[in-house]
Parts: sequence; C-alpha cells; structure tokens
Amino acid sequence: MNQSRSRWAEYHRWLHEQIILRGIVAIRGEGRVFSYVEDLRARQFDTVDRVAERQHARVKELLQYAAERSPYYRSRLKAADGNVVALADAPFLTKAILQAQLDELRAQPSPAQVTLKTTGGSTGQAVTVIKDRDALAREMAATWLAYGWFGVRPGDKSARFWGAAPTIKRRLRAAAVRFAVRRVNFSAFAFDEADLEAYWRRCLSYRPVFLYGYVSMLEAFADFVRRRGYDGASLGLSSIITTSEVLGEPQRRLLEQVFGTRVQNEYGCGEVGPIAYECEQGALHVMAENLFVELRKEDGTIAGPGESGEVVITDLNNRATPLIRYRVGDFATWGASCTCGRGWPTFTRVWGREYDFVLAPDGRRYHGEFFMYMFEDLKDARAGIRQFQVVQRAADQLEVSLVIPDLSATVRQSVERVFAERLPGMQLTLRQVESIPRAASGKLRLIRNDWVAPRAG
Repeated sequence: MNQSRSRWAEYHRWLHEQIILRGIVAIRGEGRVFSYVEDLRARQFDTVDRVAERQHARVKELLQYAAERSPYYRSRLKAADGNVVALADAPFLTKAILQAQLDELRAQPSPAQVTLKTTGGSTGQAVTVIKDRDALAREMAATWLAYGWFGVRPGDKSARFWGAAPTIKRRLRAAAVRFAVRRVNFSAFAFDEADLEAYWRRCLSYRPVFLYGYVSMLEAFADFVRRRGYDGASLGLSSIITTSEVLGEPQRRLLEQVFGTRVQNEYGCGEVGPIAYECEQGALHVMAENLFVELRKEDGTIAGPGESGEVVITDLNNRATPLIRYRVGDFATWGASCTCGRGWPTFTRVWGREYDFVLAPDGRRYHGEFFMYMFEDLKDARAGIRQFQVVQRAADQLEVSLVIPDLSATVRQSVERVFAERLPGMQLTLRQVESIPRAASGKLRLIRNDWVAPRAG
C-alpha cells in the first residue's frame, strides 16, 4: 500500500512539473527555466578558473550594456577617454539610490517582458526593482538546482512559514503562486498554540516534501511539535529550507532533531534573488553563474580569502535594471573550496544585516549569533526564556524583552550577570512581554539597533 501511494505521489509530482509548472512559466515569459537548470547542473562542477573566466566576460558585457542603456550609468561608467571602466572603478549602488533613482537606473529601451518587484521593508527601506523575465527564470533555475542537492524537485509539495500579503491583489497573486508550486502557507501573524496545532494537522494531511520559511517561525513550530510530544519525523520530510533570518546552530539542531531531516540554509534578497545555497557538505555556495559577489571591509578594501566584509553584488542577468556593486547591507565571510567539488565560491557564514548588531562602547560589534548563543546558555540554565529581543537604545543602553512565564529575581540576576560579563559597560533594562512583535514583512528581528554610531561610507 505504501509503495502504491508513493507511486501515485510521484505521478502527481511529475504531472504538475511537466504540465502545470511548465505551462505557467511559459505564459509568464520564463519558459527557459528548465533548460537553465540543466545548464547550471552541467556547470556546477567546473573549475574555479573556468567559473572566474565566465564571470569576467559577463561582468564586462554588463558594464558595456549599462553604460549604453542606463541613463544613471552612462556618465558613471565611462572614463575620460570614453572607454568603459573596470568593475573595481564602478560606483557602489545603495538602497537609497535605488529608491530615489529607479527611473534613471532603468535601461532604455527596456526588455519587453518585465516584472515590477517591491522588496524589503523590515529595515524601513522598502525598494522597488524592475526585473526582466529571463533574469527571473535564471533565479528560479538556481533555486531548483540547489533544492535538488537535498532531494527536492519541481512539483514537490511544500509548506511555507511566511508573512501575509498586505493587499487583496497580492493575496490573489499569492494564491495563484501557491497552486502553481503546490504549496500551503502558514502566516507569521497567526502563531499562537491553536494556530500551531492547526499547522501541524495540516502538515499531517497535506504531507509536504519540505518546509520552507523564516528561521524564527520554523523554530517556533519545531518547539511546539517537541513540547506536544508529536513525532516530527513522521512527516517524512526531505529537507527544511531556512531563509531571510540568520540561522544559528541551536536552531539547526532543534529542526533536525524534531523533524529527523537535514536543514538547508538559503541566503538571498529580493532585489537580486538567491545569492547562496548550502550544499550537502555544509558550505554556502554563491550562485556565481548569476551574480558576482565582493565582500567589502570596513576600511573600504575588498576582502580576500578567509576574510569578512559587507556583501556587494553585481547582478549578471537583470537587463531591465542593471544593479552593479549593489550594497545589500549584509555581512559574510569567504570560505575555502568545498569538498563537494563545486567550483562556485563559498561563504563560511552570513552573519547578519547591517542593522542587526549591538555596538559596544569600546567599538566592538556583537551580531545576532552572539546573542543566540548567550540565550541558549541561559536556556540550558533553565531560565525558562522562550524568546528574546535585544534593542540598542543608546551608546551604552540595551533594552531586552523576554517572553517568559515568570521574570523572577533569580532569572533577572542570571540575565544581568551574563550581560555584565559578556558586554561590560552596557546598561541593561529587562522587560517581560507576552510576545515579540514582527516587522510588517513577517520577519522577527531579534536584534534591533535603534542607535547606530556614524560609520565611514
């Protein structure tokens, strides 16, 4: 009987991929996505030198295109002798510039088939970018290739833990997308015990092949399943794909233990699509066929092997709005060549948004992972803390909100002692709250800096 159901499920997956998905992407002008997946599959094990050679050629082509077609870049990419400058001499692009000068950045004439996409908002800097459909097909191809590393295929059913669409038009569009990709959605804004119970029962009946979503939502769901004594492994998941928030080792361990499957970390942003995916060996591989990535150190120089810096991206595909040396506001660390054999560059970690840090009086920065481990230690000490948020209000002032049944004198002393030991010189205000509010996007910002010291540009 199980074998029969497995064959029936595979037939439905195949039918959905071959008929529905292929038909929808063809109608949208993204029909080459499946051939792009095959191209990526063939190129992923190329040597580092071959990958770099392709990137160099495509960067050069993009710079020439932008200098000719984008009013914004026309004056910024031409040297005094009229030649197009090298990438290292091109200006950086920021979210603020993209917000204010989209019309000037846009290529003229523009590709015929384009999509207007508004992204972000959790930082207060929602941005709109225009993408051509071929670029979107290449982004989708990178996603399906990487999901395949963990056994996920187009047409597989999924459950997505995500924010809710803000308008009726977007909700209708989201419903169409859910049908196209065989997905059920669970809202970040409905996450009490009754909601979590409903999500668990929906997963039992729907049988998704993988879970996808914000780290904080998946963590809360896993914690619920564990507390209720349910068998998460009974879902038979191929993988859990985390995105949009920093994934720490405590969250990874929880998800893998509760659901009995591997976690794949996804790193990307709406303006440029998927940036890096975790492979079977645990390295985050940059999608080098789609993007050229630099890491920029605080002194303005470019980070070398093993070094860290701010992520700066050149999108090699989008011909509607060329994005060259785009500062996405994240930080990452370069990794070494991966034992999986893929020739694409790697990150050892992506460690948080520019605004996801606490700046201590001595100038040291403490990013999200630092606090995750700190509160994991407090949980081990049976402090009863379910969730936390750290907000920097001033140079030496932190406000810490705790979701906890009882903020007793003992717990308060434990938290104050740990903060005094690990962040000396910071004044601490503790608050007991029922829940941590999410941003409009549905993301949960566990670290929030409302006071940021001036930085060099």
